[in-house]
Amino acid sequence: MKRTLLEVFGGLTAVVVMGSFHHQLARLEAQQQHMATLEHQVADAVARASSPQDVEALRQQVLAATETRLGQLEEQLKKADAGSAHAAGLALEVQRARHEVTTFRNQLSTDFERTKQLVDAYLSEVRTRERDAAQRITATQDAVATLAGQLHRDPNELTKTMLLPTVQLSGDDTVGSGTLIFSDENPTTKKVENYVLTSHHVVRNILADTPRAARDGFDVTVYLPNEKYVVKGRMVASQPKIDAALVRLFTDRKLPNVANVLSREEAARVKVWDPVCAVGCPLGNDPVPSHGEVSSLRNELNGANYWMINAPTYFGNSGGGIYLTDTRQLLGVFSKIYTHGKGNPVVVPHMGLCTPIALVYDWLASEKLDHLLHSSSVPRPDLGQLAAPPR
Repeated sequence: MKRTLLEVFGGLTAVVVMGSFHHQLARLEAQQQHMATLEHQVADAVARASSPQDVEALRQQVLAATETRLGQLEEQLKKADAGSAHAAGLALEVQRARHEVTTFRNQLSTDFERTKQLVDAYLSEVRTRERDAAQRITATQDAVATLAGQLHRDPNELTKTMLLPTVQLSGDDTVGSGTLIFSDENPTTKKVENYVLTSHHVVRNILADTPRAARDGFDVTVYLPNEKYVVKGRMVASQPKIDAALVRLFTDRKLPNVANVLSREEAARVKVWDPVCAVGCPLGNDPVPSHGEVSSLRNELNGANYWMINAPTYFGNSGGGIYLTDTRQLLGVFSKIYTHGKGNPVVVPHMGLCTPIALVYDWLASEKLDHLLHSSSVPRPDLGQLAAPPR
């Protein structure tokens, strides 16, 4: 490589260093032969170059030498007699040298732009592949988690974590649902306290059609593994704007099944298509589950934002819990069901709105009661569980 470059610049020196310009016109043809020889040497050097960097360096060196020759020719042209054959020859030589410089510069610029385009195209392809790979990984993880959850459906565990925390609230002509979210000892009084999360309109309607409930409390049916336990309850806090209410039960018995509430951080990651389970007491029945998905995360109503689910619900589901199917964590409180028509409204059971648990956190925090929301992390089922079932 070095020898080749020496040969190249040996040829350049022979062209650039001209001792005398006497009889210049006669020597132009000979100089052209020198240039032809130089071009062959450059082409040969480029062919032998071991890397694109070598080629680039060589081109820059040839450009520099050519520009030097151009400067020398222009200086000589200034000193030549105007109109002489000598001056005419030098002008022609200068014109050719300028053309060579322009050619080299254009080639360098073209190569740079071509290289830049190739690099940009490569980087764009890499980013696209990374993005596609990330999307495929996320989709695969979700699919595996869903499959694992389906294959590991333990009826007893599902009942314990979603059906049994459900309670029924009832008045003379009203029935609704609720979810037990706290059953533990109060550190101050040392007595067990029990709290149910429900919808404000459920309690409002009970108090409207059952006047004595404001004084004596209203009936709350708690579902235990082998019995129904009926106690009185009273609303201790409410927020009509988000249709939420907190009911305290008149019992110091510690109840075994309390809902696991989704944390604030996990609630922020809920998305459309997440599978959910709605649990409530439609038409006064004991708690029943229905399955569906999160349909929408944006439904403004009376200044508050509700989530829509497509799990079938009906009258009596109001106040009941909406759970993530795979982790069985409470993500909201069922609030309203869509109806169509005015005279004889038709219920649309797969279009229900629920109060997101994040709004409940905010409300209870303002009441200094957010400690009542019990939240523990629940790992999503993974492929390892599928491959190695417990013994």
